[in-house]
Amino acid sequence: MINTRSAPLKLNHSYFRDMLLATRNLYRNAFQGLSANTWKLSAVMLINRSGTMVIPFLTIYCTQQLHFTLSQAGIIMALFGIGAIVGAFFGGKITDHFGFYPLQVSSLLLGGSMFMILGFLKTFPSLCVGTFILSVCNESFRPANATAIALYSTPENRTRSYSLNRLAINLGWSVGGALGGLLASINYHLLFWVDGCTNIMAAVLLLKLLPYTRGGNKYIAVEKRVAKKSILTDKTYLIFIACTVLFASCFFQGFTMQPVFFKTEWHINERFIGFLLALNGIIIVIIEMIDLYPGTTAKARPFYTHRLPLNGHRFYGREPVYGQCNDSSTFGNVVYFWRDIRHAIYEFVLGRQE
Repeated sequence: MINTRSAPLKLNHSYFRDMLLATRNLYRNAFQGLSANTWKLSAVMLINRSGTMVIPFLTIYCTQQLHFTLSQAGIIMALFGIGAIVGAFFGGKITDHFGFYPLQVSSLLLGGSMFMILGFLKTFPSLCVGTFILSVCNESFRPANATAIALYSTPENRTRSYSLNRLAINLGWSVGGALGGLLASINYHLLFWVDGCTNIMAAVLLLKLLPYTRGGNKYIAVEKRVAKKSILTDKTYLIFIACTVLFASCFFQGFTMQPVFFKTEWHINERFIGFLLALNGIIIVIIEMIDLYPGTTAKARPFYTHRLPLNGHRFYGREPVYGQCNDSSTFGNVVYFWRDIRHAIYEFVLGRQE
């Protein structure tokens, strides 16, 4: 009788050992060379973003708890976006004049207070006003934070310093999303308290970990330079900004309107929505830093970045090959594309700042 059973597969243990060692060294090298203050600032961001749960669940809160219409929920989220633009503009102005340190602390404290106040607003007009003020306070933090990262880094590791900060944000987003889904299933008011408290905790941690740094035009003599041309005459830059706005208008639907779609149309509970929010952040945390490390080649990347099937999207290396895409995107279907776009924005703006 012929034995049709195949011989047992022999695993090459040295191959797997070498692969794991290469992966470990890749992660270690990707995080080396960053300043201590960069790590401390990222720790502050991790604490702050670990409480990110109000905004992702705000549309569900408005429609399911306060019984607003979807149009009203959309207006509230639009006001949050407008407030973010206003906050970023004035945050940049304040950072230029007074420096990044006081603005980061005050923004975190004011934002934390506004999150708590927002939980007490029940009418549509009051929630519109509260959301706008919250956004202005909260988003004024971004220009100051970006300035701090630039100061704490060197030209050689600036991209990785920004990436470490983004990694902390996405890791915190994962924690906040998962925890927010759990808390929302118990009591939505807990979201506002936890989000506010983590903002205040981040402000206290920033004061403890990082020394006060004077900055801005008020304290530093700024070299007077004549601009070669106005940014309004830089057509390439303006086209780039327009494309970024167009793309972001689609991308940000992922955590503004998509959660309420999952809840109302697919009847997914808050806990699972929180898991979907967390999944995107986890994927970025695993992949982003090592993919930006200068020594990372296609052969050196861990096996999971060579072929990453994700909800009907198939990726080979860094090039997406789109298959049939279903709508259960789990917020991760654009993770590679958005990650590359985001770093392109940083590098493009820094490259044209003269």
